[in-house]
Amino acid sequence: MNAIKDQELSSTQVIELTQAMLSVALVDGIHPAEAALIGQFYESSRSADMPSTATVLARPDAGPFDAARLAGVSAGFADTVVLMCLMTAYADGHLSAAERACVQTLATAMGVDAARFEAHLAQVRDELVGALSHLPDAASVAAVVRELASGD
Repeated sequence: MNAIKDQELSSTQVIELTQAMLSVALVDGIHPAEAALIGQFYESSRSADMPSTATVLARPDAGPFDAARLAGVSAGFADTVVLMCLMTAYADGHLSAAERACVQTLATAMGVDAARFEAHLAQVRDELVGALSHLPDAASVAAVVRELASGD
C-alpha cells in the first residue's frame, strides 16, 4: 500500500495506528490472522523506546479506543489508518458490517469522506485479489472475489 510505504511514522502514530487496528479486530473478537497482522506491523514499526509487541498485544481491550483522538491528523496518516484498519478487518477473510462501521467511524473522525473511504476499500480488495491472482485455480480466485464483494 503506497500510503503506508511512503511515510515515516512517529512513535505516537505507530501506537495510535496499532490501537486503531486493535479496535477493529476487537469488533468481532481478535482472530489469529488479525493479531498476526497487527503484531507484524507494530514490531516492524516500533522503536526501542516503545513497549514490546507482546505487551501491546497482551491487553488489547485494556481501554476503548476513542476515534476522536485521530481528529486533525494529516491526510496521509488518515489514509494509512483507514487502509491498515481495512486490512485488519479483512485479515480473517471477511469484512463484517460491524468492522466496516468501525473503520468508517475512524475515517469520519479523521475527515476521510465517503468517496475516499470507498476508494481505500477498493484498493484493499484489489490488493487481496492481486495476492491470489497467481493461483492456478481461476474458479477459486473468482469465488474469493465474489466473497470479498458480498461482504459489504
